[in-house]
Amino acid sequence: MRTLFITHHYLSSPGGGTFASRAYINAFAELSDEMTLLYPVKEGEGLFEGINTCIKLVPVPYELPKVIKLVRILTGKVHRYFSTAPAYIQSGQFDTVVFDTSIVSYRLIAMAKQCGLHTIVIHHNFQYEYFRDNTHGPMKWITLFWCQRYEKQAVQLADINLTLTKTDKESLIKIGGQQTKNSFAVLGTFEYQYTEKKKPQKGNGIKNFVITGDLSGVQTYESLIPWINNLYAELKAVFPDSHLTIAGRNPNSQLLALCQQHNISIIASPPSMKPILEAADCYICPTSLGSGIKLRVLDGLKWGLPVVAHNVSARGYERMEEAGCLLRYSDGTSFRAALTQLRERALNKEKVLAAYRNVFSLEAGCKRLESILRDFHIHI
Repeated sequence: MRTLFITHHYLSSPGGGTFASRAYINAFAELSDEMTLLYPVKEGEGLFEGINTCIKLVPVPYELPKVIKLVRILTGKVHRYFSTAPAYIQSGQFDTVVFDTSIVSYRLIAMAKQCGLHTIVIHHNFQYEYFRDNTHGPMKWITLFWCQRYEKQAVQLADINLTLTKTDKESLIKIGGQQTKNSFAVLGTFEYQYTEKKKPQKGNGIKNFVITGDLSGVQTYESLIPWINNLYAELKAVFPDSHLTIAGRNPNSQLLALCQQHNISIIASPPSMKPILEAADCYICPTSLGSGIKLRVLDGLKWGLPVVAHNVSARGYERMEEAGCLLRYSDGTSFRAALTQLRERALNKEKVLAAYRNVFSLEAGCKRLESILRDFHIHI
């Protein structure tokens, strides 16, 4: 397989999208005879680490005045690759092109089909739902307008549509039509490097709960604030001696005041999450907005922490739920029930970590991807 991989994400930036993209890049590199990566860069950006050294890297800058960028977005030029990617697609060097998000596939995927390439689109989420829940201001409606078009085009033209969750797969089939359902496979997410985690320290029961994430993100604080107001009392009822820590970037004044009112520890923009997660006994993910997989759940699982997650945040973690490492809820009653189960199970951290490695290691991800490609008769 000779692969051209085009990604939407800045690979030196923090965040879930970058984490997932690095994993997919490395997995495709493992399975390709050769691979070229087109990736976005901005002025002053440093080098990124953790990418397979066999990949040919092609940085693509986008140094245009803001006014020109705005005009391009308004007219449907939603990505930077319109002038760069065609030469690679038409070069004859590749038999497969992977579009990392439907955004970068727009108007390029039809060209790839005409050139006889296998076309693969990785959908990190149901984009329309994601932008609907995370975008504010005058650009929201133009963003949603073009999103409908490029997402539908990607679904209908891709030979393989890869999703992170079953929920996203079902949503995308609805916009693409039932004729596209056989083009879908759920890949999930996984680590981007082969890493050996140290054994977690053994805890003495469950006392320390933790919530992490970008606290300035719309879907985070709009989920977290009502969770504190309505469900934090349930946590204290089931675990009276418990202590909750919330950590993440740039919490707003409302969240800071609310934490102070409820005696919740809040750590703003910590230099490292490691000591916070090491000291925790259970991870809570209350995010109830947006689509795709909530990668912050991995932050808990990779440290051997059982997870209690809202139904929206539990998407994509069904295998961890089957292993008994994740409990889901939808309201106050089911949250209390999940906490009661958690107290009764008294999960061992090493068991959680073993289940995590079985599903979310790079090796496990490569095996899933290889199986999918073979099912679609793509030669590896």
